[in-house]
This record gives sequence, C-alpha cells and structure tokens, in this order.
Amino acid sequence: MRQKYIAFAANFIGIFLFGISMVIIGSTLPLLKEKFGMTDIEAGSLFSILPVGILVSSVTFGPIADKWGYRWVLSIASLFLGLGFFGIAHTHSMNLLRLCIFVFGAGGGAINGATSALIADLSETRNKIANLNWLGAFYGIGAFCMPMAMTLIDSMYYTVLIDIACGLSILVAILFAVISYPITVEKEKISFKLIPVFVKNRMFLTICFYLFFQSAFEAIVNNWSVLFFMDSVGVVQEKALVALSLSVLGMIIMRVLTGSVFKKLSYSQLTRIALTLLTLGFICLILPAPYYIRLPGLFFLGAGLAPGFPVMLGVIAEIFKNVSATAFSFAMVIALSGNIIINYLTGVFVDKFGAGVYLYIVLIEIIAMVIVFRLIRVSEKNRVSENSHSGQCSGPC
Repeated sequence: MRQKYIAFAANFIGIFLFGISMVIIGSTLPLLKEKFGMTDIEAGSLFSILPVGILVSSVTFGPIADKWGYRWVLSIASLFLGLGFFGIAHTHSMNLLRLCIFVFGAGGGAINGATSALIADLSETRNKIANLNWLGAFYGIGAFCMPMAMTLIDSMYYTVLIDIACGLSILVAILFAVISYPITVEKEKISFKLIPVFVKNRMFLTICFYLFFQSAFEAIVNNWSVLFFMDSVGVVQEKALVALSLSVLGMIIMRVLTGSVFKKLSYSQLTRIALTLLTLGFICLILPAPYYIRLPGLFFLGAGLAPGFPVMLGVIAEIFKNVSATAFSFAMVIALSGNIIINYLTGVFVDKFGAGVYLYIVLIEIIAMVIVFRLIRVSEKNRVSENSHSGQCSGPC
C-alpha cells in the first residue's frame, strides 16, 4: 500500500512538472527573445517544436510501456524534462535551444500519457475518474504556478526557477526508476487498417478538426498572451504573466465545474457554454479599455478552452468503444498538427503585423470552432438518422 501511495505521489509530481513545461516558453519568451535576438518568426518556430516532441512521444510511449513496462518510460521521460529545463535556462546556442525544446516536448508527452495510464492501472474502478481528475488538477497547478512565480522574482533570476524544476525532474526520474509498478497487461495494438474506418466516420473526423483548432487555441493563449499584453496593452512583464496565470486558473475552475456541477450536461451543451465563454473573453480583450478591464478576458478564454479535450475525447470514446485508444491517437495527431501549423503562422503574422494580430487570430479560432461544432451536430443528426433506419443505437455509440 505504501508503494502505491509513493507511485501516486510520483505521478502527481510528474504531471505537475509537465504543466510547468507547457507554459514555460510563453512565460520566458520576452527574455529568450532578448537573449538570442530572435524575431517573432523565430519565436514562433520554438512554439512549433514543442508539440512535435509531444506528438512523437504520444504515439510511441504506449508500445514501449507495453513491452518494457512503465518504469523506464517514466524515468527517461522525466530525465528528458530535466535536460529540457536545463537547456532552456543555460544554453547560448539557438540550435541547442531548439534541440532542448524538442527533448522537452518528448519527455512531457510521454509523462502526460504514461501517468494517465498508470494512474488508471493503480486505481480501483470506482476511483479511476476521480484520480484522473486529481492528476489533471496537478497539471493545472503546475501551469498556474510558473507564470505567477515569474512575477515574484527579478527577471534576471528566472533561471533559478527553471533550475529548481530541473532538479525536481531528476529526482522524479530517480523515484520512477525505483518504485514498484502494477503488472503490465497486454493492450490492444494500433492497427493501420482502422484508418479508413476513422476517415469514413464524418462525426469523428469533424471532432478531430475541432480538436485541431482547440489544440492550436490552447497553445496560442499559452505562448502569445504575454507578448500581446506587453506590446499591445503596454504593461510590464509581471502584469502580463498575471494575465497568463488567470487563463490557467479559468481552465482549472471550469474543469472542476465540468466534473461536478455540470457533469449531467450533454457534450453539445458544454460546448455551447465553452464557445460562449470564449466569445466573452474575446470581447473583454478587444475593448479599448485599461489593463484591469481586459484582464478577465484571459480568464474567460481559459475557462472556455477547459471542456474541449475532455468533452470531445469522451464523445470519441463512445463512438469507438472497442478501439478508443487508437481513436485517441488518431485524433491527437490531427490536434497537434493544428498546434504546430497555427502557432508557426501566428509567429509569421506577429512578425509582419505586430502583436495586435493576436486578437484577430483569437477571433478566427472562435469562428472556426463554431463552424466545426455546427458540422459535428449535423454529422450527429445524420448518424442518428442512419442508425435509426438500420436499427442500431441512436446516440454516440
């Protein structure tokens, strides 16, 4: 029992560090731009490297864990996080910085997937969802703490915070290497024969493209909000980091509400609430008003983005009950592609038109997600109609 609690603790610390990793580039972007003399396009390319690393590890961690167990997957992933943290803080070469960010993403992606799988294996049936929610909460806490901590110290000492995260990553790597794990069970292998099945399912494919824009939107908020508040709103870095922290706080609060107060709402009702919050956030940001009036905008954006992945992945799990893991992998490839492509384009547009273009990209993202959501609803109605004529179940099944 004690070993089980230690395993839980290691997982929570690991996902906490992953939360830090997802916002650290955005939090330190102005400092990195000054240190390396980067253009906005070069900065945008850094944001694109991170999801490539996450994508590679998200696809590969499962087969490796099935064959060799969780121990080395989690231990090496934590070590990769540590190397990434160290490189971001201390490298003086742009090429090494890019390599460190890729390694960083690879470690983070493996930690994200493997900790979720391990928590599920360690939990009793009635506690799986609750424990996974706690895991998500620790991710949010990590993402919330980093920008807030950056506001409390002098910018010249930002490397101290990153070194602390590096040291924690190495300690967690050692912990993952020595603790006990549940016996590895044989999981269903991904079959490429399923790809045509996924492509032919219109509802599933439209959900994937919703996640394409969802993933990109999350990255834009994490990576470009600080620069927008500094350049376009005209506030100092500390105040810009407070705004970024509020977006993470909004996401944490909304996910708690989604899992409790709103748990009986349908996916379409939750998505409508999310899109309404995103629109409200955009309105706050676009107002020609002082910083404190615009500040809630990022809180509403974070809250609006919160239901995206949990809700849509839940629908996917109902559509493909027997191959949900494979369906998730397919969906994540499309989602992370959006993250990479739109983040890079954001860097191009910011470099050409200035940080104010952030607002236009937010608006385009909201419009795109509304359109794709309408297509999801149309696909669902067509699917219900086809299933009712064939005598099959009428909901997402």
